[in-house]
Amino acid sequence: MGFNAYEFDEIARNVFAPAYPLLTSQIIEKTGVVAGNCLDLGSGGGYLGLALAEATTLKVCLLDESEDMYEIATKNISQRKLAERVSAIAGDAHEIPLPDASVHLVVSRSSLFFWDDLPRAFREIWRVLSPGGYAYVGGGFGSKQLRNKILETMQRRDQDWAPRFDKSRDDMSYAEDLQAAGISKFDITRDESGFWITFQKQTNGETDQ
Repeated sequence: MGFNAYEFDEIARNVFAPAYPLLTSQIIEKTGVVAGNCLDLGSGGGYLGLALAEATTLKVCLLDESEDMYEIATKNISQRKLAERVSAIAGDAHEIPLPDASVHLVVSRSSLFFWDDLPRAFREIWRVLSPGGYAYVGGGFGSKQLRNKILETMQRRDQDWAPRFDKSRDDMSYAEDLQAAGISKFDITRDESGFWITFQKQTNGETDQ
């Protein structure tokens, strides 16, 4: 069965909605980035990026390869009256259409599990990060309580449904992908907030090694 952007968005908007403000607070606490440019990579309808824009002064770019998701995100920006600080573009995580060192924060919730070539995508994230910038990518709902509530709701729709981050590969394979991308310093965590990979671009050059 093919991907249906509008069905996916209905779930993100109605079922996953409580997760985005919680994840936003966790991202801010972890990275400390509240100003500058933010990229929500594989943004879908843009709910995480929009939550970050509402909580900070960040200028946010919502990027997704789906033209339907681009249209949904554009409508969401307008509805939340955030057009002065949030924009949407269609693009691929493996070839991000942004300049080098132009982004202070890259976030991505659940897009990671759809990337065909993780080292290439990680290299692209590293490329667009400004010195001192942070990446926060993975999947989760922010808390065990919220995860269980969402899981219960989703399994009433589909008894076989499970979060993609529950099915993700082992941490070592992600570490190998990061190292293949030239990123040697990173954190991989699995806790009540979900599965997350974080790293900060060093301020002394374009490479991490």
